Amino acid sequence: MGFGADTEVGEAASLEDVRTFWEANPCAHETASASSDREYFLGVEASRYKDAPFIEKSGRFGEFSGKRVLEIGCGLGTDGAQFAKGGADYVGADLTEAAVDLARRNFSTRGLEGEFVVTNAEELPFPPDSFDHVYSFGVIHHTPAPPAVVAEILRVLKPGGTLTVMLYNRTSINYYIEIMFLRKLGRLLLRPSWGPKVLSACFRLPREKLEGHRQNLLRFPHPTREQWLSMNTDGPECPLSRVYSAHEVRDLFSQFADVETDVHHFDRSHWPIVGGLMGDRVAEMIGRRFGWCRMTYARKPAVGPPTTVEDALRVGTV
Repeated sequence: MGFGADTEVGEAASLEDVRTFWEANPCAHETASASSDREYFLGVEASRYKDAPFIEKSGRFGEFSGKRVLEIGCGLGTDGAQFAKGGADYVGADLTEAAVDLARRNFSTRGLEGEFVVTNAEELPFPPDSFDHVYSFGVIHHTPAPPAVVAEILRVLKPGGTLTVMLYNRTSINYYIEIMFLRKLGRLLLRPSWGPKVLSACFRLPREKLEGHRQNLLRFPHPTREQWLSMNTDGPECPLSRVYSAHEVRDLFSQFADVETDVHHFDRSHWPIVGGLMGDRVAEMIGRRFGWCRMTYARKPAVGPPTTVEDALRVGTV
C-alpha cells in the first residue's frame, strides 16, 4: 500500500511514505487563511472546535495544570495550545518538521510555553515514567506499527498516568456507508474525464480531490481493502489509515487499566442535502452512535505488567 511515486500496488506503506505525505499536508493547515500568524492560528482553532465541538470536552484540556503532558502528533499545536493555556507542562511530538515548525509559530504568536520534538512515535526519545498524561488525536491509525506506539505510551507514562486517544471508528457511517459503499459506487462516475467536474458541481465536492481519486482509479483499478480505506480518509494520496472497533481498541490497549471508549462526530458536510437540513442535536445523537471518531481513555496501572517495549509489544497487532 502507499501512493508515493516509488510505491507499487500491494506494497506496505512505510514510515517514510507516511512522513512524506504529512510533510506536504500538515493536518488542518487549509482550514483558515489570514494576513497574520495570530489570526491564522486562531482561525484554525475556531474551525476545529466549531466542526467538532466534542473535542474540547473529550480532551479535558483544563484538567492538567502542573502536570506533564505529551501530545503524539501535535500537528499545528491547536489542541496543544489548550493544554498550555490550562497550565500543563506541554510537550508536542510529531513525525514531520512541517508540523513542528507550525506548532512552534502557533505557541510563539500566543506567548505560550511548550516543548516540541520531531520524532517517530514508535521510538519516543523520553525516559520511562516521564509524563502524567498522553494525548493523541487522529494519529496512531496512520502509523505502520500502532502496537509499537501504544507500547511507547505505556513506557513513558508514569504509573497511574492517563491517556486520551482518537482513532477512526470502524462501526461508523463514514466507514460502512460512505467509504465502503457510496464511494465505491461513485468511482464508476469518475472514470470519464469529465466525471470530477460533474460530481463537483452536483454535490459541492472539492474538484481537486475528485481528480486525485480519478487518478487513483486509473493507477489502481483493483485496490485492496486497506488501500481503498487509506485513499478515502485523509485525501487520495494518504498512504495509510486504519479503523478500529471497540473490541479492537480494547485489544490494542489491553495492558492499560480502566479502558473506556465512545464515539463522536457525524460530519454533515459529507451529506450536502440531508446534512443541511439536520439540526445540531440530531447530528450529535447520530455521532454518539455511529460517529467517525472513536475516543479511548485509559490509565497505566500503578503496579502491574512490565513496561519495557519488548513486553508491551506482546499486545500484538490489530
